[in-house]
Amino acid sequence: MIQEKKIEQVESFWNENLCGSHFIDKEKFSEQFYTDYRAYRFKKEHHIPPIIEAMNTANKDVLEIGLGVGADATLWAKNSKSFTGIDLTEEAVYATGRHLELLNLKGNIVKGSAENLPFEDNSFDIVSSHGVLHHTPNIENTFKEVSRVLKPGGSFIIMLYTKDSFNYWVRIQFYFRLRLLFEMFKHKLGSQPKGWWKEHIDNIKKTGWSYLSWEEFPHHCTDGPNCDIANIYYKKEIIDLLQKYGLKVTNTKKYHFPVLKRFPKLELILANYFGFFRFYWGVKE
Repeated sequence: MIQEKKIEQVESFWNENLCGSHFIDKEKFSEQFYTDYRAYRFKKEHHIPPIIEAMNTANKDVLEIGLGVGADATLWAKNSKSFTGIDLTEEAVYATGRHLELLNLKGNIVKGSAENLPFEDNSFDIVSSHGVLHHTPNIENTFKEVSRVLKPGGSFIIMLYTKDSFNYWVRIQFYFRLRLLFEMFKHKLGSQPKGWWKEHIDNIKKTGWSYLSWEEFPHHCTDGPNCDIANIYYKKEIIDLLQKYGLKVTNTKKYHFPVLKRFPKLELILANYFGFFRFYWGVKE
């Protein structure tokens, strides 16, 4: 029951906060909305198109777990033999389906949980998930399911937040925590907090000081204060978990150093050492 409740909380949050949509000021789900979103996403995360292109999807059956607005789905669907996308929320399923339709791309878009994928064993040549599985209550279940639906010898590519990063140690655990304490101090003096700082303070009022604990606080510093589950992992623990389910990691690389958005070449270099997004490439043994 607790597990189900947590999954319901994740679904509710992302249904109300379609990933990335708040960055676009055009009418939601309009053609211009999607055009602007693709431009925004692939500028901010300029590493994504070359990574997907390098996967060589020709004559491959591809599954993407977690869809958001569907920008990545358009790249996967463009050259693959077949594309299937799954998301926990109705909002992302609709957004991605419409996105593909507007670009005349084909795909099977379904609603479901990564912890219980509604597909037959050995169904896909490639399974991809970008920034999604760290939001699920039990990531082991998702790795077990990825292994189950992936064909023997098939490839996977998974991106998860990593602890060995500037964002985790400096921004989240140090700067954000000190900034929040400062905002709380100003609030005591009569200042009205704004935006995410107001939401953080409201959460502390509801849950108490445990909200600022070393383990709890990072969950609320990646995708918004009201995001209850946003796990951040060390590389070794993920490699070991994947190996447990027959998924052999062949390469990992870090991307996304958020303080250098205007300098993509320098950002790529520094992200290799300090980046927050760690990609895991591998095969099903």
